Amino acid sequence: LRASADTRHKDSPVMLWRVRQHGFAARCRAMSTSAQQAATRRPFLLGLGAATATTAAATITFSVTLWPLADLLGAPPLISMSLGAAASAEPALEALGRGDLKDVARLQALLDGGEDGKGGRIVSLTGSSQSRRSFLLSHAAAGRPVFYLTLREATSTHALLSTTVQQLYAPLGRLGDFCACVGLYWIMLQDLVAHDPAHVRAVNFSIVLSQLKRGLAALSGGGKWEQGGWVLGGAAPLRPLLVVEQLHVPTDASACPGGDGLGPMCASLRQFLLSCALDLALADVVVTSAGGSPAAAAAEAAWKSGYGAGAAERSRLYYGATAVAFSQPEPAEAWVAALGRSGAGTA
Repeated sequence: LRASADTRHKDSPVMLWRVRQHGFAARCRAMSTSAQQAATRRPFLLGLGAATATTAAATITFSVTLWPLADLLGAPPLISMSLGAAASAEPALEALGRGDLKDVARLQALLDGGEDGKGGRIVSLTGSSQSRRSFLLSHAAAGRPVFYLTLREATSTHALLSTTVQQLYAPLGRLGDFCACVGLYWIMLQDLVAHDPAHVRAVNFSIVLSQLKRGLAALSGGGKWEQGGWVLGGAAPLRPLLVVEQLHVPTDASACPGGDGLGPMCASLRQFLLSCALDLALADVVVTSAGGSPAAAAAEAAWKSGYGAGAAERSRLYYGATAVAFSQPEPAEAWVAALGRSGAGTA
C-alpha cells in the first residue's frame, strides 16, 4: 500500500502537466477557429456595407434627378387631369325646388359676374348648414374643373401638406394614390438630410401650390365637358373652381402647442387663393365657413366697404346662407386677413 501511494504521488505532477498541456492546446484550437470565422465574416460585412451605401447613394441621386422632371413635366398635367376628372356634368335642374333653383342661379351669377365676365372672383359662402353649402356648390360648379379641399384633419404641418396632396390627386384613382405615395417618399428623403421637419413641409407645401397654379394655367388653354369627362382643347366656357372648407382648423391649430409652422403655411394658402382669383384670374374661389362666425362678420364688413366701388356683391340665399363675392383685392384682403385669426371660422 505504501509503495502504490508513493507511485501515485510521483505521477501526480506528470498528470497535472498533461492536463494543462491539453487545456492549452484546446484554447489554441478555439482561438484559431474564431480567427478563421472572423476572417470569413469580415469580407461579407464589408461587402454588405458597401452595397448598402451604394444603394442609398443611387436612390438619393435618382430621386434628386427625377424631382425636377416630376415638378416641371409631371405634376401640372396630372393636376389638370385631376381637376378635369373631378368635374361633374350639368345637373338635372328640373328635379330641384324653386328655392334651390334660385339659390343655384344666384351663386352661379356671383361666380360668373364681373364687368367683362373674364375676371376671377373669390366668394365667401357662410351660414346655413355644411350639407346645404355643399349642395349649392355641387350644382353651381357643374361643368367646371374643380378642386375640393377640406382641411378638417389639417392640425399639423405634415397633416396640412398630406391632406392637400391626397385630395389634389384623389380623382385620378390608383394613379393619384401613387402620386401621393411618391410625395411622401420624397419628404422622408428630405427629412434624412434636413433636421427641421416643419421647414421641409412648408417648402413642399409651397411647391404643391406652385404646381397647382401651373395646372390651372394649363386648363386656361381651353376645354369642355364632353361624354362624361373634361376634354382639353377648344374654348373654355368656365374657369376652374377651387372650394376650400374648414380653413379655420389649421388656423386654430397654429395657436396650439406643437402648431409651429402652421401659421405661415395657412398664410401662403390664403394669399395663393387671392392670387389665383383676383390677380391672375386662373380660377374662381369659394371659401365656406359657419354662420355667425367672425369670418362671416368680416365678409359682411368687407362687402360694405367694397359695395360702393363695385368691388363686392352680396346675395342672401334660402335657409340662412349668404354669399359675398369680391372682384377687387382691397376688400378681399381685409376679409382674408380676418380668416387668419384663430377661431375665425367657427360660430
